[in-house]
Amino acid sequence: MKGGLDILFARRYLRSRKSLSVINTTAAVSSVAIGVAVAAMVILLSVYNGFDNLLRSLTDTTEADIIVTPTRGKTFKEEALDWEALGSAEGVAHFSPYIEESVMVEYHGRQAFATLRGVDENYTQVVALAEPEMLYYGSWQVALGELRRVVVGRDIDNIFADGFSVRNTAVHAPLKILSLRKESISPLLPISAIKSDSLRHGGTLSERANSLTNHIFTSLDWAQRFLTSEGRLSAVAVDVEEGRNIERVARGLQKSLGEEFRVQSRYEVNEALYKATKFEKWSIFFILLLVTIIAGATIIGSLVMLITEKRNDIATLYSIGARRSFVARIFTLSGMLIGARGIVGGVLLGVAVCLVQILFGVIKMPGSTFLIEEYPVELRVGDLIGISLAVLAVTWIITNFTISRMIPRANKPNEARN
Repeated sequence: MKGGLDILFARRYLRSRKSLSVINTTAAVSSVAIGVAVAAMVILLSVYNGFDNLLRSLTDTTEADIIVTPTRGKTFKEEALDWEALGSAEGVAHFSPYIEESVMVEYHGRQAFATLRGVDENYTQVVALAEPEMLYYGSWQVALGELRRVVVGRDIDNIFADGFSVRNTAVHAPLKILSLRKESISPLLPISAIKSDSLRHGGTLSERANSLTNHIFTSLDWAQRFLTSEGRLSAVAVDVEEGRNIERVARGLQKSLGEEFRVQSRYEVNEALYKATKFEKWSIFFILLLVTIIAGATIIGSLVMLITEKRNDIATLYSIGARRSFVARIFTLSGMLIGARGIVGGVLLGVAVCLVQILFGVIKMPGSTFLIEEYPVELRVGDLIGISLAVLAVTWIITNFTISRMIPRANKPNEARN
C-alpha cells in the first residue's frame, strides 16, 4: 500500500494545478534540459557506432580474417610452416602466403616510398581485392602469362598522376621499383647497394581499399626474386569459413602451428585503431554525462520549490504517523519522474533523428569523399539502455542529495511548518 501511496502523491504533486504553475513549469524545463542532453548522447554515440561499423567493414574487405607471422624476424622459410595442419585446421576456408617489404618506386622522375607485397594466385580468395568496387582503374592483374604486372594503391597512383593509370596504355611507362640489396656489395661502388627492376601497370585500387593506399602488389615469385628472398615468406593470410568465430579459429590455429608463429585476427592486428575509436566514443559519453549532470541540477530547484510549497502537507503527514522515509520517498519519486520524462523524451528524440539520418541521409559529410556522402549512423540497444541507466543514476543522486537537505530528519511537525 505504501508503494502505491507514495507514487500517487508524487504524481499528484507534479500534476496539480493549484498554485503550482511555476513549479510545474520548472519541472517541465528540467525534463526538457535532461531530454536534450540524452538526445545528444544518443545521436553522438550512434554516429561513433556508424564510423566504427564503417571502419570494420572496410578492414573486412581489405584485410584477411587471420594473419600468421613469424614470432622472430620479418620472414620465415616456407618449409618451417606446417601447411597440412594449416589447410586442415577447423574453420579455415582459404589461405595465401605473401612476402612484404618497404621499397622506393619511381615514375617519370617522381619518387615515393611504398610497401611491396608479393602474393600468389589465391590471395583474392582471401581478400576481395579483385571485386569491381575495389578497383579504381584496370583489373587485379599481377601476372599475365609469363609477364609480371603491378597493382597499386590510390596514394601511389596519385603521386604519379601524370599518366600512370591513364586509359591510353600507349603512354604507359613501367613503374621502376628500387630496393637495397641483401647480398654483399663492393665498397668501391656504393650505387651497387641499390637494385631495381620495372613492372607495368595492371590496376589501381579504389578508395575503399583505404588501408592499402601506399601498397603495390605483384606476384609472389617475382617479389621473392627481387628481394633476394627465394623460399621465404613474411606472412600467411587466412580466410575463415562464413559463420565461424574468427577469434576461436585463430586460437585453434595458434595451438596447431606452435610458438614459432604468431596468429592474430584482423581485430588484434588493428587493436590500437579500434581501441582509439572506442576510447573516443566513451570519452564523448562521459563529457555529455557531465552536461547531463548540469542539466539535471535544475531538478534541485524544482524539488526545493515543491517541498517548500508542500511543507504544510509534510506536517500533516507527520501528524498522522507517517515516517520520514515515506515523505522522502514521495519527493524522491517526484524527482525521478521529472528525470524519467526527460530520459524517455530524449531517447525518442535521439532515435527519431538517427532514423531520419539512416533513411534519408540528411546531414552530409563536409568536403568530398569517395567512401561516404553522409554521416554514418548505427543505433545500438545497449547504448540506449546504458544512457538511460546512467542518467537515471544521476537523477537519483541529485534527488536524494536535495531531499536529504530539505526534509527534516525527525517527525517534528513544528519544524516542517517553519
